Amino acid sequence: MKWFFAIFLLSLVSAATLRPECSVSDFVNIASTTSPKDRDERILDWLNESGPYCTKQSLALIYNNLAQVLGTVDSVKIRTKIEQLYERAK
Repeated sequence: MKWFFAIFLLSLVSAATLRPECSVSDFVNIASTTSPKDRDERILDWLNESGPYCTKQSLALIYNNLAQVLGTVDSVKIRTKIEQLYERAK
């Protein structure tokens, strides 16, 4: 019974740590370390996974710096996704 309880607690802890979070620095890191060919796909993946956890302030910071961060990958599709997330954010 003790083993079951220990495994149950570990599964709760690991599930809690796997929850996505909004880290603007992760967004910038993906953009700066990914080739332009793959950058838009990786950024959209990040927005889909972590974007819903972002505050309005974080999304505004990301949006206002897209040209500098994404360079030639800055697109209407990415901006639209951020606008949608902003409308739903707290």
